[in-house]
Amino acid sequence: MAFKKGIVALMGVVAGSALANDAIAPVDNLFDAMRAHDEQKLLLQFTADAVLQRAKNDGSTQTTDIRKFAKAIGQANAFLDEKLLTVSVHQSGNLASVWTPYVFYRDSELSHCGVNSFQLIHTAEGWKIHYLIDNVFTGSCDDFIATHSSP
Repeated sequence: MAFKKGIVALMGVVAGSALANDAIAPVDNLFDAMRAHDEQKLLLQFTADAVLQRAKNDGSTQTTDIRKFAKAIGQANAFLDEKLLTVSVHQSGNLASVWTPYVFYRDSELSHCGVNSFQLIHTAEGWKIHYLIDNVFTGSCDDFIATHSSP
């Protein structure tokens, strides 16, 4: 399970309910798959037509094909570890949003930090990530970590 210091907000459900807790599972599974270089497990966390994007500093977005991303993760030689600082979950019915600042390590060395925003839908197979957009913080990751870590 991915490193989380706490779930900050649950909306539309009673905190701790199974459906709200299950909404975070594909996010945890995604980062577990990255650490294990498991291409197939990574792909199973997404809907068939999911979108993966990065919000760039110039205001544009960069779209990455999820299958190519999964293949690159599966073939990576480095140990990849994305640590989540805090997690905010908003869920109503079959729709959930997960917002989380992260710190990314490559072979245990800090690579970069930023924020992930996941949009998930509850399908017949359970919760799936339908849209993931992230950004990369351009300042000091140490300051970012101090700002976004749970008290």
